[in-house]
Order: sequence, then C-alpha cells, then structure tokens
Amino acid sequence: MISSRKHPHTDMPSEDELARLILGKHPGHRELYLEMHRLVLDVVSDLRYSVDCLDAAIGYGARQFGYNGWGMAALAPHKSWVSLVFFRGTRLDDPDGLLEGTGALVRHVKLASLEELASRRESLTLLLRAAVSNVRE
Repeated sequence: MISSRKHPHTDMPSEDELARLILGKHPGHRELYLEMHRLVLDVVSDLRYSVDCLDAAIGYGARQFGYNGWGMAALAPHKSWVSLVFFRGTRLDDPDGLLEGTGALVRHVKLASLEELASRRESLTLLLRAAVSNVRE
C-alpha cells in the first residue's frame, strides 16, 4: 500500500523491495541495512513498518504503539552509515553507551559496517526490547 504524495510510503514491503530501494539510494549499505532490518524484526516479530520510498527510511510501529502515532524506532540510511533511531531514546537504559544525540527525546545508534553490527548486536537487541517495553506501557 502506497500513501502520501510528497513522500510516498510502502507499508510492510518485502525484503526484496527493500533491497531494490536501498540499491537506488546507498548501494554500499545494502547488506548492513537489510541485516539491521532483520534484527529489528527478530526482536519484535509483530512489528508493523513502513518505508519512505524517497529516502529509504523505515519507520517501525507507527500508529501501532504510542508516542502520538510516531511509533518506536526508524532505520535511516546515510552516505557513510545507517542509523537506528529510537524516538524515545532518552528514556532507554543504555549501559553500553551506544546511543548518540542531544535532542530532548530522540537518540540514535550509527553503524558503518556489518562487523560493527555484529559486535553491537546484543546491546542493540537490549535497546530494542527496552524500546518495545517503553511503548507498550
């Protein structure tokens, strides 16, 4: 399902659709982007998501959880990294110090390689679980 004229979105795209989209935006991040997406879905199996067809950002849990409809998190590809953004990141326990940012609510984790993702996988899993618990309260 595609919605919005200025920033069209596709709800619940397949992994093949995501792969084609990221190849057109940031081809060097294809595997990292897809592996991060898989991690999010592994941790939160019932999660609804939507991808912005212009910038390939994936929003997780929009209108599914609280945060005034914003959802839980987003995956955003950039030129040199892929960010996992937590919309209420300031409320999360971050014992490994992965979260970056100075905003009032939002925090993110930047990853530039599959190796970096592998080394931080356990910590990211804990952050994702905490984020889900946070929105379901």
